[in-house]
Amino acid sequence: MNFLAHVLVAGDRPPETALGAALPDLARMAGVRFDRDRLPPEVAEGVDLHHRVDARFHADGRFLAGAADLRRRTEGVGAGAARAVGHAGWELLLDGVVAPEAADRFVAAVDTAEVVVPALPDVDRDAWRSLVRSLHDRWWLRYDDPVFVAERLYGMTRRRPRLRFDRAAVPVVAEALAAAQPSVVVAAPAVVADLT
Repeated sequence: MNFLAHVLVAGDRPPETALGAALPDLARMAGVRFDRDRLPPEVAEGVDLHHRVDARFHADGRFLAGAADLRRRTEGVGAGAARAVGHAGWELLLDGVVAPEAADRFVAAVDTAEVVVPALPDVDRDAWRSLVRSLHDRWWLRYDDPVFVAERLYGMTRRRPRLRFDRAAVPVVAEALAAAQPSVVVAAPAVVADLT
């Protein structure tokens, strides 16, 4: 599950808790590490929620079947890359389905992002603030576009030798994502409801 779905599953909790629910994914995107013990209690509660939800989500049969289907559709890009596309691709497509519903809550959560700064090493603070600024551009609303998701997956994996795929494979990945998208759309409401 990715950050938008995590915020949606956090429900009506305060924005700081919703931020915490998204924080592990956002920190990974920014390339920063946070000290959980230095987070405000509401944010730390959200981080705990993130880990509980991820444990259930990653065992969910709908996710496992969807990720396996995407992996099969992209076997030609390499085994590690196909695993990454299967797992992360399904999660990003799920975010594309829930983005309209999660958008206002996510923006409210991002508006509280400065509360995380004291839990970051000094060297990571600029990277965190840079990510937060970019999130206000709402590029994440494009997760409903398989081509955009394929490009994101290419960017996410390109520095990871076992998971990366060639830029020339982006259209193949986009085609697989487009083929898988209808099943994610069908599964999304029940997956989110079951995790909420």
